[in-house]
Amino acid sequence: MATELKRMTFAITPEIGKSLDSIKKELFYNRTQSDMIRELVSAGVRAIKAEKAAKENRCERVS
Repeated sequence: MATELKRMTFAITPEIGKSLDSIKKELFYNRTQSDMIRELVSAGVRAIKAEKAAKENRCERVS
């Protein structure tokens, strides 16, 4: 893990809170909530990058 962490604060809706609680119990039961949030954000960033790359590849094929 990085030695320097940046602190962030954000608000969530009750629905997202319930989802996070469920995910914590099912998948991250032995890890901290902060670690879970970092992992979920990282997964989201990877997914967005992969989606962007897939769209770019489709555009290149059309051209």
